[in-house]
Amino acid sequence: MPIPNQLSASEVMKERERLYKLIIGQLRSDKFETVAYELTVALKNATGGFMIQSAPTNRLSQLVQYGLKYEELNEETETHSKKLEKATNLGPGLDLEYDTDDMNSSPTVIQYETAYVTSHKAPCRVACFTADGKLCATGSVDASLKIMDVERMITKSQQAQRQENENHPVIRTLYDHLDSITALTFHPVTTHLVSGSKDCTIKVFDFTKASVKKAVKSLEEGASVRSLAFHSSGDYLLMALDHPVIRLYDYVTLKCYVCSNSLSQHSGPVLALCWNTDCTMYASCSSDGSIKMWDGVSNRCVKTFDDAHNGAEVTSVQFSRNGKYVLSSGKDSVVKLWEVTSGNILNEYVGVTQHNHRTGAQFNHTEDLIIAPDEKGMAVGCWDARTAEPHPHLVSGHNNVIRGAVHSPTMPAFISCSDDFRARFWYYRGI
Repeated sequence: MPIPNQLSASEVMKERERLYKLIIGQLRSDKFETVAYELTVALKNATGGFMIQSAPTNRLSQLVQYGLKYEELNEETETHSKKLEKATNLGPGLDLEYDTDDMNSSPTVIQYETAYVTSHKAPCRVACFTADGKLCATGSVDASLKIMDVERMITKSQQAQRQENENHPVIRTLYDHLDSITALTFHPVTTHLVSGSKDCTIKVFDFTKASVKKAVKSLEEGASVRSLAFHSSGDYLLMALDHPVIRLYDYVTLKCYVCSNSLSQHSGPVLALCWNTDCTMYASCSSDGSIKMWDGVSNRCVKTFDDAHNGAEVTSVQFSRNGKYVLSSGKDSVVKLWEVTSGNILNEYVGVTQHNHRTGAQFNHTEDLIIAPDEKGMAVGCWDARTAEPHPHLVSGHNNVIRGAVHSPTMPAFISCSDDFRARFWYYRGI
């Protein structure tokens, strides 16, 4: 009995005969009749069998071409998978229920260095990364958007001599708004960048079209856009306006959904939104000082944290990867870590100022650390996420207020946006 998944001796002979027929047929198709005949005779003498006959055919050539293409596709897919696995192998993330003896190996912000600087014609206020961390975008008061290639920014900074027009990190500069860019997000599936503005519009840009500077789709709203967040499927888009009511849009049909219970809505403008990892829940924060948790399916409010920052405006919210915690920041100059189920405050991170501007706090890519802009010092603060121990601030090099610090989801890198018209890409090279 043959070994499973292996051919028997007779099956091997049949497969070899099939192969030789293909070879002989290919030789005859290519007009090598003499070689084909000599191979036929040699096979007969070697096997003591009969003459293998085959009509002229180029099937062997076709099979080889298909096989090579399949092999190349597999290699590309495998390489992409390995890269993606490496990029997303970020550890378990933050979980305070389990003690760990491992020392925090993530670099603190003072170990980062500026790898690239880009300038707008007015203050730079917002930034975002793609989910794989390969691209980032910035938006400015000058109504422009820039999309940058992360690998190119890193490579550019490593070049001994600057090469101006070769592999430039800024791959797109887009214009279609009439006022300040206030919100940015990349579509998780397509090649779309979606932006919101004080001009009360949402624009969709297809960044694969190098010659097209204008949006491929536009949506008008009744108030300035504050925040945008895509469902992981890309089918739905959460939108916060300068208004208490949250909008949930079907991205294809642009049909809008809102919570039917008006009493569940915020009492002040919504300032930021975010989904949890599996999109079963989303969080919102508002100038009314509260944080709300919403069911991602029914669109109903399931929990409210009132006076989350002692009555001050809550300016940002972010779920941890496991969905157990929410990180928030407020104009009380405190960053807080909340347990979602109980609503308890688990950690408070103090040491930065955030009084006049609506900046936010974020986890780093491993969730070992938390970063937030320091308005007064024009620096970036950093804390241990588990212990709330502060680390030294990063002196940013900006000469005006930092309006945002957005960390890459996959690597030790972040972008700082400032009213000095610049966006700085920071990167840790020690890995």
